[in-house]
Amino acid sequence: MRRTTKFLIFIIFLYIISIIVDIPKVNINLKPIGINFNRTIDHISINLNTIGINYINKLNPSLGLDLSGGSELVLLANTSKIPASQVTNALDAARNIINQRVNLYGVANAQVYTEKYGNQNRIVVDLAGVKNLNEAKKLVGQTAKLEFLTIKPNINLSSIVSSTIPLNDFNPKTNLTGADLASASVTYPQGSTTPNIQLNFKPEGLTKFSNIAKANVGKPIGIVLDNKVVENPVINSNLANGVTSSPVITGNFTLNQAQTLVDQLDAGALPIPVKLIEENTIGATLGSQSINASLIAGIIGIIIILIFMIWNYRTLGIIADIALILYALITFALFKIIPITLTLEGIAGFILSIGMAVDANILIFERMKEENIEGRSRKSVLSLGFARAWNSIRDSNISTLITTFVLYMLGSSQIRGFAITLALGVLVSLFTAVTVTRTLLEIFYVK
Repeated sequence: MRRTTKFLIFIIFLYIISIIVDIPKVNINLKPIGINFNRTIDHISINLNTIGINYINKLNPSLGLDLSGGSELVLLANTSKIPASQVTNALDAARNIINQRVNLYGVANAQVYTEKYGNQNRIVVDLAGVKNLNEAKKLVGQTAKLEFLTIKPNINLSSIVSSTIPLNDFNPKTNLTGADLASASVTYPQGSTTPNIQLNFKPEGLTKFSNIAKANVGKPIGIVLDNKVVENPVINSNLANGVTSSPVITGNFTLNQAQTLVDQLDAGALPIPVKLIEENTIGATLGSQSINASLIAGIIGIIIILIFMIWNYRTLGIIADIALILYALITFALFKIIPITLTLEGIAGFILSIGMAVDANILIFERMKEENIEGRSRKSVLSLGFARAWNSIRDSNISTLITTFVLYMLGSSQIRGFAITLALGVLVSLFTAVTVTRTLLEIFYVK
């Protein structure tokens, strides 16, 4: 099978998958001609336990606070035990940790900020589109205090019946805590569907862990999370000799529980106690009119571009339009799969990237026009057109990607949404302009 034929099959496959993701529910009922088609895909589920992947997505587009509203949590920060000169830094640290917990990758459009209310120091958390706040409240307010405790010397281990040893049977404190962790991750034992939590220590933490293990061979060690014993493994010679440097917490965790604990441990404990004092439902700051206006603007923009390409480039324009439609389908599908919370700024980034997508085609076609004037064969025209346009396409898109990277790293939550959608759109446009357009031209233009 020729390379171009393989690429054509791949392009058709992308079209089908993108349409299914973009429009998961279809109901066509044409009774006069006997057509009744109903298809519903509730979610995407990927379960690869051997490499620790369990992905579930309900394929609903996520909208930001400005378009769909959400909920607001007001947390009272207890700074009574902190010197006045350190209060601001402590509040900023707590705000950053909470922001990392609820908005780990910067695409959830959560807004976390501090405010002064009388003599109170508060941290306000705005969560876009959240309906059930139970898990969110636990994630925001919990300290995720992890400790490794040794068994008390007066405990008769042979008299212990239950597999879980009570907290009171352990020494109250060791020098090994969650602060000694470098990271935590969700893992799956081979052949099991129950997730575990793997702990990876910092170098100094690994030394502490090794010293505790060597001094307690044959004895249980308590792994305590938020004053609850989640596991009490017996120290064996492998642990004592440093063979196992990354212990695993096993328990009856669900995937959500395990991932929540990992997020808490990775984010760290809050430097100050916080207490939930207020919970509000907040409406969309812009609302459905803005969504409709944005969609209309996007559709009109795409239609104008499609007409322009056909008017100016005839057959080449039709091919470019096919690639552009695929670009829009893939990009929106990726927004839903990742998922990315769409704000008005994010939609603007997507619409802007449409221009970037068609710009690459225009550069290629203009180069092809120049080569065609020289009287070359269509195959040579295509090859030289792409080769000579590539440098300009590459440099312009790299420049845009650098800009989006800076915006993402330094910008606010709203700016990050714009940067993410624009960057993703640029990457997809590179694929569709260079791969999809070229494949279609090789099939329908060269022949």
